[in-house]
Amino acid sequence: MKKVNTQVPTKMSPLTEVVEINAQKPLGLTASVYIHEVARKLPLYNQEIDCNAQGQDKEGNKIKVNTVGRWFFGVPGYAGHVRIVPSGNNVSIYFAKEAPKVVYDLVSQIKQTMEVVS
Repeated sequence: MKKVNTQVPTKMSPLTEVVEINAQKPLGLTASVYIHEVARKLPLYNQEIDCNAQGQDKEGNKIKVNTVGRWFFGVPGYAGHVRIVPSGNNVSIYFAKEAPKVVYDLVSQIKQTMEVVS
């Protein structure tokens, strides 16, 4: 996937945007991991972005926050910009209303994939 010059903020507003997903089965405490794994398989997850943020691994090596997925879900030392809340067969994805369009597109693809696959 070619790099699109998408500038994203390193800090965000409150996570007030909500997308509800019908997972068709209870995911419980595994919801965050499950959704992250679904997202990793989507091309938009690896879409390169311009972001000055970075994380850090246990050895002190810097981890660039240079893709939509890393920015949204985070990396060690950088929390990301999403909260995932399971409730029975449903999962709520909370993110900032001011998120770039590419984030809305990624969340939409996650929803479509989960509601078809689940």
